[in-house]
Amino acid sequence: MKIRVATVGESTMLSQLAFESKRFWGYDDEFMERCRSELVVREEDIANQMVWVAEGQSSGEALGFYLLKELSEDDAELDMLFVAPEYVRAGVGQALMQDAARVARLLGWSVLRIESDPFAAPFYESQGAALVGTAKSKSTGRDLPLFELRT
Repeated sequence: MKIRVATVGESTMLSQLAFESKRFWGYDDEFMERCRSELVVREEDIANQMVWVAEGQSSGEALGFYLLKELSEDDAELDMLFVAPEYVRAGVGQALMQDAARVARLLGWSVLRIESDPFAAPFYESQGAALVGTAKSKSTGRDLPLFELRT
């Protein structure tokens, strides 16, 4: 597996990967439709080189991706981190988290803020993120675990 910057034109494919990854947790169709707008990767984020993709070394297949957004000079948000369902628990998420922390450090961000899906909370804890509270979901109104990872 290698991790690379996403290229313009991959937004549709990455958005679909995010949607399938979210559905992996058993959410019904109604819930998924309410979340759809939050699962869209925008071409402007790709053009700004804020999206990184894990791909199979020989296949070139997208295994997962993450998206960073600057919050301040010192802090950023891990706005998305999704792994294709067939690669969940195969080390892709861990590699993406490590790379996100590396990129954050390179960009001078000391904290990554993470609004987590409840099913992903144990993963973020296992990666060293600290639970600091909750945040309201923009699409569903439910409370989401809020983590911070010191980079």
